[in-house]
Amino acid sequence: MRISTAWAQQLTVNAMANQQTKLANLQQQLSTGLKVSVPADDPAAAVKILDFDKTIAKTNQYQSNIDTARGRLNIEESALTTAGGILDRAKDLTINAMNDALNNSDRLTIKAEVDQLIQELAGVANTQNANGEFIFSGDLSSVPPFAKNATTGNYVYQGGPEQRTLQIGPTRQVADGDLGINVFENVTSSSPAADQNGNRSIFNTLKALSDGLAANFNATPAEITGGRFLRYGLDYTAATTTFNLVATAPAVTAPINLTGKKFASVDNVVTEINTQLGAGGFSGAIQARSNGNRIEFVSVGTGTASSIQINNTSGTFLTDAGFTNGQNKTGANAQTFQSQLGNVLTDLGAAKNSVLEARTSLGTRLTALDDQGAQNDKFILDTKTTLSQTQDLDYADAISKFQLQSTALQAAQQAFGKVKGLSLFNYL
Repeated sequence: MRISTAWAQQLTVNAMANQQTKLANLQQQLSTGLKVSVPADDPAAAVKILDFDKTIAKTNQYQSNIDTARGRLNIEESALTTAGGILDRAKDLTINAMNDALNNSDRLTIKAEVDQLIQELAGVANTQNANGEFIFSGDLSSVPPFAKNATTGNYVYQGGPEQRTLQIGPTRQVADGDLGINVFENVTSSSPAADQNGNRSIFNTLKALSDGLAANFNATPAEITGGRFLRYGLDYTAATTTFNLVATAPAVTAPINLTGKKFASVDNVVTEINTQLGAGGFSGAIQARSNGNRIEFVSVGTGTASSIQINNTSGTFLTDAGFTNGQNKTGANAQTFQSQLGNVLTDLGAAKNSVLEARTSLGTRLTALDDQGAQNDKFILDTKTTLSQTQDLDYADAISKFQLQSTALQAAQQAFGKVKGLSLFNYL
């Protein structure tokens, strides 16, 4: 084996370079406080760190969702409180109006306040949050949930059919609002003016109160309403689709054919059906109209002698629009003042229960948000603790190693100073 002076010196240089690299790594760790700065420091630990970071980020998003949901639910809570107050006032006015000692002028004065309550309730039902979203419109939060029908004067629901939900935990979701149709429209009613499902909206109840105070006791027509929201229209371009509408006052059977047609909206469907009713001479007995995102058919005749029925002949229109084959409804005769206001009083009680049920459900969800938020906070803390154990530097150990490496480097430098002055020629 041949040993040269250059080779001996190179060994010493390599030793110093190795010590300097180790020392530089320790200096980097001490300056950042991290023992794993790059994947090369510890590949296995680097993978764990990335997983921990993703988990923490996802849980922080859950916490953000909780804050968003809590904000929307707090706004809804305030709106429902206001709605409850409106109903209480309407109940007081109804009881006062039923006093036989009042004259027409007194009742018209009460009617003026009731009309204001209807407008106020419409404003509550169309409450928006700071982002301009309508809190009672569900998954159609950009659309006002209630709008006044220009034909009937009634407020109809035009929001979405589904509640919006937010993920607040790995396996947990919460609805961040209630559907206006459930709170304000689908209210159980014992009135003859109830729909085919036995419901009457709070708006219609208050309108009946207003009408009664104005001595308006007109008989109501028969009407049937589809139960499905036609948000995306209907397409029958490749399907045979026909059905019959049957009325009794006057007695007619109107055939409707939608085969080969495509409709972009509820209004388009209603227009086509009314066109066919008019062409067949049936418009004096039956009319179609839109009710928010739904379709309804109404008899022109009124009172218990009138009725309307829908019968399927082919295709899926009834199912698509939420009707049942043979579904029918009979109209109602005019009521007396005391009878009409008595039904209003009963339905106002049911309306107040609907609002209270929504508030109870809302309170349960707020509690769920608090519980899940506490779980998420603890999970984030525990994960950060584990992350710290994997990633953060043990300063005492690092300083000890730094001092050891500094000593080793100094020794290597001193050895190099001596070695580079040596030469094999000195021993020849």
